[in-house]
Amino acid sequence: MPKKAAPEFYWIESRQLYRKRIKNPYTGQWADVYGKTKASCRANVEKKRKAFVEEQLRQDEEQRCKEDPLVYEYAARWYKLAAVDVKQKRREDYANAINNHICPVIGSLRVREVKYENILEVMSAASGMSKSGQQKIVTTLKRIFSFAERNGLIDKSPCVDLKAGGKESEEKTPLTADQQRRLLDAVKGTKAEIFVALCLYAGLRREEALGLCWDCVFLDAKVPYIAVRRALNWGGKNKPTLTEELKSKAAKRDIPIPSQLEQLLKDAKEKAKGEYVIANKDGGAPSAATFRRIWGVVTVRTEREIEKTIDGKKTKTWLRVGDKVQNHNVTVQLDFKVTPHQMRHTYITTLILAGANIKTVQYLAGHATPIITLRIYTHLMENRPEDTVGAITNAFGVVEKGTKSEEVEKHVELSQIYQRAE
Repeated sequence: MPKKAAPEFYWIESRQLYRKRIKNPYTGQWADVYGKTKASCRANVEKKRKAFVEEQLRQDEEQRCKEDPLVYEYAARWYKLAAVDVKQKRREDYANAINNHICPVIGSLRVREVKYENILEVMSAASGMSKSGQQKIVTTLKRIFSFAERNGLIDKSPCVDLKAGGKESEEKTPLTADQQRRLLDAVKGTKAEIFVALCLYAGLRREEALGLCWDCVFLDAKVPYIAVRRALNWGGKNKPTLTEELKSKAAKRDIPIPSQLEQLLKDAKEKAKGEYVIANKDGGAPSAATFRRIWGVVTVRTEREIEKTIDGKKTKTWLRVGDKVQNHNVTVQLDFKVTPHQMRHTYITTLILAGANIKTVQYLAGHATPIITLRIYTHLMENRPEDTVGAITNAFGVVEKGTKSEEVEKHVELSQIYQRAE
């Protein structure tokens, strides 16, 4: 006698729903599907069967990505793992190298297919960059493919002998005393004044200045000072993130406030709406857009090439000091370009030329070791006659007329520190 066929649906009295049980053809597991009507139950069964297929395709793709990934897939996986314990700036460097330089050239290749010539194509596309910019791409490439080698995905990394090319970065030029004065005059009374002053008179990095809160500004102390404890980053986006993760342990420091900065901070504190020294319009943390507007105060007052439309034609022209700036109620005041880092560089240079002990300069600059300070600024101690005369005195016992003995002592002290650091 033939077996009686099971009904298409079962009515579940307790749930007041129709139920149909179907089998996943890929796993062999059974699943219950419900519906208020037979028609809705049938529709839900079709959705469930499609979900089985989509899930299997997803798992197949995941397995393929693990066994034979494309470069862009593997780079994303590596970044997710490698960027966990590195600082924000390094994460941004990795992301920039992957998104803007590596993946546009070799992202669609399989990791196992990448040869040295493909790596050279990446570097060729970045040939116009500086050596330091190319080095960030080289470092990222080496780490991605070394990771693939260690995990058995490839036998040998194609980046082993890779080196950065490009031009060396130009030597940083500090602002002269006249340029500093003109810069401060240009931003006086604007939202950029405090930021410029913090960089010039406290040597703060951009992220340190933007992350400075009033609880770290001690204006009533016997010696007024700024405690550098936080930094503000945007992570490649607009939203600000305040962190106690500084560039290095040495970046945590207490900086005496010179008189030129003290009164500015006192006036700013009286008007402050919130906890941030440099804040948005509501007193909160400055976003990337907020900082662009702040720094725009400087750039709009700087000589530069602009594009104008005259008689329907676009024409390039050069704005010079004294020219009125279109759509702004200001004139051009600066015939030199300036960056936030250049102002910090000026602060450190000023300390060294004033004869500050190199260990003191290292501390105030937030450098991890005096070797970093010396590597960047030692030329300031070696090139001027009043500095080099110390070497002549030591060698020949001759001091040129008019040379101050304290200048000689200063040079000898700096030279000895430099030798010990080396």
